[in-house]
Amino acid sequence: MKFTFKNKAAGIKFLFYRSIRTKMVVFFLMVALIPLAIFGLLSYQKSSTIVNKQYNDYERFAVSQLDKQIENTIQQMFVVSKDINHYLSDPTLIILKEEIPRTYSAFIENKNFERYLEAHKTYNTKGIYLITNTGYYYGNNQVNIHQLFQKPFWKEINNLKEGQLWIGFYNADHYYTGNKKEKLIGMVLPIESQFGVLKGSKLLIETNADELLSHIKFLEKSLHSSITLRNGNHQIVYKTNHAPKNLPSDIVFNNHIDTYGWDIIVRIPQKYFYKSSNVIFHYTVLAILFSIILACILAVVFSVPLSKRIKSLKASMESVSKGDLNTQIAVTSEDELAILGRSFNDMVHQIKELIEKISQTERLKRQAELKAFHYQINPHLLFNTLNSIQWKARLLGAKEVQEMIYHLTEVLHENLNFADELIPLKKELQTIQHYLKVQEVRFGHTFEYVETLQENCLECLIPRMTLQPLFENIFFHAFEDGQGRIELKVEEKDDYIELTLEDNGKGMNEETIRKLLDPRQHDEGGKGIGVYNVDQRVKLHFGTEYGLSIESVVGLKTIFRMRWPRRRKLK
Repeated sequence: MKFTFKNKAAGIKFLFYRSIRTKMVVFFLMVALIPLAIFGLLSYQKSSTIVNKQYNDYERFAVSQLDKQIENTIQQMFVVSKDINHYLSDPTLIILKEEIPRTYSAFIENKNFERYLEAHKTYNTKGIYLITNTGYYYGNNQVNIHQLFQKPFWKEINNLKEGQLWIGFYNADHYYTGNKKEKLIGMVLPIESQFGVLKGSKLLIETNADELLSHIKFLEKSLHSSITLRNGNHQIVYKTNHAPKNLPSDIVFNNHIDTYGWDIIVRIPQKYFYKSSNVIFHYTVLAILFSIILACILAVVFSVPLSKRIKSLKASMESVSKGDLNTQIAVTSEDELAILGRSFNDMVHQIKELIEKISQTERLKRQAELKAFHYQINPHLLFNTLNSIQWKARLLGAKEVQEMIYHLTEVLHENLNFADELIPLKKELQTIQHYLKVQEVRFGHTFEYVETLQENCLECLIPRMTLQPLFENIFFHAFEDGQGRIELKVEEKDDYIELTLEDNGKGMNEETIRKLLDPRQHDEGGKGIGVYNVDQRVKLHFGTEYGLSIESVVGLKTIFRMRWPRRRKLK
């Protein structure tokens, strides 16, 4: 498995490096997806933050509205209960001596009290009742008191102490008429009066709870939440039916009604709280996937024609590399590839012309080599003739003529030797000694020659026949009748050799120096090599940073200074 994975990775890498289409597709994808991914991530984070905040604000507002509605309902009931309780606890206002009136005045007193209870009703008050210990009640006659006493909450009423009250939700099934499934919120308050039948009695106020419960149901549905209401005794007054199991990840809003000690607990599952954010995330992912597909399609559409032209250029180059110089690329546009195609066509044409020129040059070179081989006869004839003259001079006793011919023969032998282009400096100086002997026979002992050499420089290589043109320039231009002093000095520097040739002849001006080193002024007739040729041969062998320089003072001296790298012959 590991081997297969490595092979696949190597194949992908090979395809990426060999295929320009793959590179272009990857490039398009990176250009399209990196900004899109960054923008999508930032947009998702910003949008989800805003949506979550708005959703959170809406939930808090909805819970606060429920808080206010419950508080207003309880407050309304509480105010009525306090007022009635205060009225009943004052013996100067009313004394109910007996439950069932037996006299007309008692009947009138009961009716007035019931009217007083009815006067405290509001638009959503179901009923207000004063219930005695025996089960007799004051109020309308629609209540089934025995059904009321069977309700679970009424059992808790008997445990209420003075100053406490009970508030809760229940159905209106203890009424003889009306909708028995109607939801009520009831408040039970023990009466503080200790007089007559009021002693131990309880005040019951019932209010229609449909509007309040409909608001709670709306919150449960719209927020996908479960709502729990607890009274001041931490008893559960209301709890959502079939509520999901509480999880630590749930979002919980807990509002406390300070006046009555109630708690409103709204619990929302995390998946519903972040549902909008998840929708934004899903759409963002879909947008990125769509962009990937679109980028791939566009990359292929744009890369196929371009890669096709590049492959055509590659194929043409391979044809040329195999020797087909008639290959040409069809240019049909004006873009960069078209410019490259034209340049390729021009290059192939120039290569073709260059090959033809090289072929012609090789033919001429071969002809020149044949001529040079043919002309090798001339030096042999010259040397044989000079040797014959030398022996003839010896036989006749012309010692100076013999000596001059000998040294001239040695100079010509070195000049006409084409075996090695670079020779040791020592050998070049030996040729100069022969040349000076010829000049000494010619002019006599009229000049002085001084050499100052470093031994480690004598084996360094120098182009053949480099010094002789410089000495010829001294004898033919600087000296009159060969009279003067010549001083040659060779030194080893850091990484090069410096040769200084100085004479005390006529000297020359700047114009003459310029002409000596000007390619247009050197001898074109082939009769002499010249100072210019010396400078060019050194540069050709060792580089343009080396060569010859000239310093001169008219009527005083001339100095030739030549530099070349330190190099020795391999043994």
